[in-house]
Amino acid sequence: MFSPEMKSQIVSTVFRLRTKTSALTVDFYNRLFRAAPDLRLLFRDDMQAQADKLYDMILTLVQALDDMQPLVPELEMLGCRHAGYGVKDEHYPILTEQLIATLADNVDGWNDRDREAWEELIGFVADLMITGARDVQATGS
Repeated sequence: MFSPEMKSQIVSTVFRLRTKTSALTVDFYNRLFRAAPDLRLLFRDDMQAQADKLYDMILTLVQALDDMQPLVPELEMLGCRHAGYGVKDEHYPILTEQLIATLADNVDGWNDRDREAWEELIGFVADLMITGARDVQATGS
């Protein structure tokens, strides 16, 4: 699914993270809400819990790089749930941009290969989430 080089690049960035806690994803949400204040309305007040969930998901994705297939149904269901919260297809590029910016500022020696690898991984996840959201919309469930 992913090239060995891409997987190696992703793992390398995790080892180079300056922030190895959900403080990373708190930073991401702060950036996201500055870039798109209207998205704040889609979230409950407890952003620490949300940041913890996102951080755990990022770690899960990194650990599953060799075999993402078992995560496909979970990611599609995640997209379905997010659609129910009001997330739209056009929100995913904003999320991607802000997550990449967060990583760029928190990974020592961030470079273009890091950016490309994370864009590929985030794009894969976003595509599955969008598919899940569209599937539920198509069935009216």
